[in-house]
Amino acid sequence: MNTNWHRLAVASVAMAAFILTAVAPAAWADDDDDEETRVAETNKKSEGRIVKLKDARLKIELNATDGDAGIQVFIDSDPWKSMDIFDPYGKMVFRSTTRGSFAKQGGTELFLESAEPNFSQLPLGEFLKRFPEGVYQFRGKGIEGETLISTAIFTHNLAAGPELVSPLDGGALVDSNNAVVTWNPVGAANGSPIVGYQVLIVQSPSTIPAIPKIVLDIIMPATATSLAVPSGFLRPNTRYSWEVLAIEASGNQTLSTSFFQTAP
Repeated sequence: MNTNWHRLAVASVAMAAFILTAVAPAAWADDDDDEETRVAETNKKSEGRIVKLKDARLKIELNATDGDAGIQVFIDSDPWKSMDIFDPYGKMVFRSTTRGSFAKQGGTELFLESAEPNFSQLPLGEFLKRFPEGVYQFRGKGIEGETLISTAIFTHNLAAGPELVSPLDGGALVDSNNAVVTWNPVGAANGSPIVGYQVLIVQSPSTIPAIPKIVLDIIMPATATSLAVPSGFLRPNTRYSWEVLAIEASGNQTLSTSFFQTAP
């Protein structure tokens, strides 16, 4: 073996390991099981540093067809160990805490959808009391010890559900290569304008285990009342659900849903 080449290779590996350790966050570089103590000791330089979340949102999704509602949370951030949300009165209403390997890796994006009990079980008025309007505070702890913060304005502006025109459940079979879904527009929600419509067409269950649902998901402008389904998406002789969500300016969305069957 070429001795000089061997020494150079060993030195290159050592240098690469040194660079990786130097640039990686301390929580990523160490697999010590006692991560709580380790992070506290190694991240003192980051303590007191405040970082704004990349995105923080709270919104209501109301299902006009089924008669239910739920809360959706979306967070996008630098890697974090924990994340809390406080309502306008300072009461903690949400907490997410990582442990073990997830604490070492850190969380970034988080999407959570609450349960959606029917209005016969939880009337809409009672649901809204649980989640008062106002400014919600997001506060988290990063894996480097920094404090992560943001706010989100949450409203009770709820649009009516779009009236679905065609196709409808039990109607004529749909040509899988020439399908168009149509709906009627809705008015402003408590004075808050509709900013767009989200259209979803779903095959569930699919025939692919790794993809339980096959979904076409498209955001349309507020002026839209129809969508031509891209050729090749629909399969012959298959049942689909489809829904249209009216999205008002603060992000709340109200949906209506139906079904159709494609021709053989």
